[in-house]
Amino acid sequence: MKTKSITLVLSILLALFSCKQNNKNDNKELVANPEGKQKDTFLTFQKEQTIEDNCNCPENDYAGTKADTVFKFTNGKKIALCGYRNPGSNPIDFSEFVLSVCGENKIIDSWDGTQTCRLKINKDTLIIENVVNLPVEQDRKFKIIVWEIEKLFFKNKNVIKSLSINKNIRTYNQNEIAETLKEYENSKGQLNDKKMELVNRLFISTISGNKTAGKYFKEFKTKFGEIDGAFSEEYNQLNSMLEQWNKKE
Repeated sequence: MKTKSITLVLSILLALFSCKQNNKNDNKELVANPEGKQKDTFLTFQKEQTIEDNCNCPENDYAGTKADTVFKFTNGKKIALCGYRNPGSNPIDFSEFVLSVCGENKIIDSWDGTQTCRLKINKDTLIIENVVNLPVEQDRKFKIIVWEIEKLFFKNKNVIKSLSINKNIRTYNQNEIAETLKEYENSKGQLNDKKMELVNRLFISTISGNKTAGKYFKEFKTKFGEIDGAFSEEYNQLNSMLEQWNKKE
């Protein structure tokens, strides 16, 4: 009988200890590690959370409020990314997202669904690379490259932003430009995927400095009939990129 009583007491103590351990883990929330380390990083939140210690994004018109990734700075500030990862992307990239300083009730900026971005921290600066698929490989094949680079960093606790275009992308030589112009001049019929590949090559020929390619790029909008839907969106994006390229920094 005495042995049974001791066993019962030990069982109760063991159950209480296990319960306390589980309660500790309930207060932890996993935060994605932006630096790509294998070790998980945990932030422990108290029961009474305030906006200062809850690293999510404020209500906005562009994305949700739950943080996907939190970027940490040496001044103690954190920037939360709220939005959508592109499935299967490697390295990971995002579309349709916002950035917000943790604890603040406004977003820093938003990026829409037409933009695909990779983010990383380097020397206490958050770098946002806007990547696009352009025909800049040999034989005018398509390749994903960095087009636009935004940088965010803190100065006197304020977020400073800068933006630049990657002017180091490969442009076309004279033979590649001539091949593109000839392809356009011989093109007939309705608009299709192949012709959209052609307008991308006209775009690269234009930023390569060829004026005829620039003329053809503008004509493209009406040459094959009305552009609408996804084709219109793609053409307008290329046109905006051309304006960015030509803008004096």
